[in-house]
Amino acid sequence: MSNANDNTLPLTAETANAIVNALGALVFATVRQLPADKQAAFANDLARLAKNEERQGQTATETILLDMHRAAVAAAS
Repeated sequence: MSNANDNTLPLTAETANAIVNALGALVFATVRQLPADKQAAFANDLARLAKNEERQGQTATETILLDMHRAAVAAAS
């Protein structure tokens, strides 16, 4: 019987970077589908979430959210 996890990638630095890159692509594609007046709000929400993570000392999550913020800003440009 096949396990549902048979096709998963091992969690390595390369895999983690690929996940972050894929999330950035997802944010980029999502923001491009939003009306112009919602694009900046989306990016600002990500920046606000990153700031909250920074205050809580969660630097890894902060960094990923900042990457997502940059993707949102790039998509809105």
